Amino acid sequence: KNLKQILTMERDKVYALDVPTYENIECAPSVLPQKKYCDITGLNAKYTDPKTGLRYHNAEIYQFIRTLGVPNVQAYLASRNAAVVLK
Repeated sequence: KNLKQILTMERDKVYALDVPTYENIECAPSVLPQKKYCDITGLNAKYTDPKTGLRYHNAEIYQFIRTLGVPNVQAYLASRNAAVVLK
């Protein structure tokens, strides 16, 4: 079969409404947990600082977070839409 025949067959297929396709991207929510990324580096975040709420990848990043001022912490939290008022 040539490409034109294959494309015609794909276009003419009838899918159920609950099957996600390129034309219908609505599907059930994922059952996997949402991934958490480090606010500083963008790597996978294994830890969360209880005082600031920032997520971090390792101890080196944690030491950096401890040196940040409140405005900087607020900026990092705002970048992931998690801004809270720190005391």
